[in-house]
Amino acid sequence: MSAGAAREHHWDSLRAFLMLLGIPYHAAMAYNARVLWDIQSPDKSEFLTFLSGVFVTFRMPAFFIVAGYFAAMMLERRAAGSWLRGRFVRLGVPFLTGLALLAPLQIALVDINQALTGTMSMTSALDQAARDVTHPGFSWIMHLWFLPALLAYSTLLVLVWHPLRQLPLAGLVQRIRQTTLAHPRTALALLTLIVMAWEVFVHLAHQTMLARDGTLSYLLAHGIDPYLRYLPFFLIGVALRSVAELRGAFVWKKGRTLPALAVITAIAASLLRGRDTTGVELAYNAVDGAAAVLMSLVVIGIAERFWNRPDPRIDRIVDASFSIYLLHHPIIYALATLFLLTTWPPLVEFLLVCLVTSVLSYAAHRLIRRSALALFLFNGVPMSGKTRDGGRPQGSITTLR
Repeated sequence: MSAGAAREHHWDSLRAFLMLLGIPYHAAMAYNARVLWDIQSPDKSEFLTFLSGVFVTFRMPAFFIVAGYFAAMMLERRAAGSWLRGRFVRLGVPFLTGLALLAPLQIALVDINQALTGTMSMTSALDQAARDVTHPGFSWIMHLWFLPALLAYSTLLVLVWHPLRQLPLAGLVQRIRQTTLAHPRTALALLTLIVMAWEVFVHLAHQTMLARDGTLSYLLAHGIDPYLRYLPFFLIGVALRSVAELRGAFVWKKGRTLPALAVITAIAASLLRGRDTTGVELAYNAVDGAAAVLMSLVVIGIAERFWNRPDPRIDRIVDASFSIYLLHHPIIYALATLFLLTTWPPLVEFLLVCLVTSVLSYAAHRLIRRSALALFLFNGVPMSGKTRDGGRPQGSITTLR
């Protein structure tokens, strides 16, 4: 964002927070009692199951809202084609780096996990790992999925950016804007219902594709969820940036009603998550959609209230957050696999995994910062000494932009 008094620090801080939240979320998933994850500890924890269920309701929805906000902001300042080309470098290069360097390690750890949990012998697991790491597949994307999703959403936004500002679409957008601002509570309720319906639709479409045979159906299933699931949140972020009044109407400022509804729906969604009966699954997706909207608006409001000020310490975390997100996943895989050899309580293991992962991934980022090539590969930061972002030297640019 631009320097000076107009800079909204809380958007950078919030995006970093949501990326860092991946550490406790994924660490907790190893001990989830109802939802299977790649690394599964035999020791389950209902508390960590609940905690991960709450985190998942808003972590990625809020992240994509923030991403949509930044995308609209940058399109206000730069030519669409130039910005999109920059996105393919800043997001595409780390995606390819992750596929080449991080995915094989994670795939091997998943196979070794099966040996340590008794699903197969170690010899079979090592043979399976050798086959898997030499035969790349769709499963290699793992936690990197949000990068191609952002590229797809950004491309879509560029395609509709100018048509939305021309008649007749501009007139329709203006009428929707006026109606929304005239009846903000009704508009928020309608938006929540739309997202709830969208989440149910995505779930049903995903299940339908999974039930069909063939590679195409498999690919479509994994294209629908998660790639279609989060599109509405990206568009909400675009709207919040494009219409400043919407931020005042929708984002939480004060009062207890919105936070109470957000917490209630998040708790309900967490309790429903992982129940495998059809009716409960549909209810979960609907409630999860409501929690995603409401919790996101609350956490954005909290960030605006408490994080909207310059702080060098926060800036360092913001700068490291992208590297930390890329690297935390294989580190958690390794630590969770290592803890299969212990009999410690799940909560103790979880806290240690979070602590060690945070330290190691931040330390790795500081090393990445020392190399222009590493910074390019893991953060997509151009290797030249200058950047278009305000003309500042590369060393002072946050890697999160």
